[in-house]
Amino acid sequence: MGAPKNPRKKSPEKELKNPNMVRKGSQNYFSKLMSTPEGRALRKQWSTKPKKNAGRPRGTPDGYTAEMIKPIRKQAKADAERIVAIMVKENDIDDEYAVEALKTAVEIMREPAQNRDRLTAARMVLDFTKTKPAAKSEVTIGKAEAFLESLLDSDEEEEQDGQET
Repeated sequence: MGAPKNPRKKSPEKELKNPNMVRKGSQNYFSKLMSTPEGRALRKQWSTKPKKNAGRPRGTPDGYTAEMIKPIRKQAKADAERIVAIMVKENDIDDEYAVEALKTAVEIMREPAQNRDRLTAARMVLDFTKTKPAAKSEVTIGKAEAFLESLLDSDEEEEQDGQET
């Protein structure tokens, strides 16, 4: 399986408020704790206790903490409101659910997230706002028909010219 091609982003290290100040002559609290059987049992109990909020919160992308992503999301939401208001005016969208879906999609596009999610949101916005181009085969058929009509017209003109002379 191996390592991933692009390792996931990590948030920068936080500066500790009260760094553990262990001096040369003193012993660490946990070192003292492990010297007695009661302390070892207590330490084992702490280690096996399930953690309440381990890791970053759900929905927070790699490389960001919850505090770092809040202002980015707030700005993305404000941008989305403004952008969607313009889209609604230009495209005459009157369905409130469609407007809400557009806001959400634009927010996702403006936030740092996985590329797959952002591309899906972009595709949805394009489906709402832009018409899809006609299929290439239809255009080719139309051009072929126009070409045949022009040949018929030119042939008819030659026949008429031949009859007049």
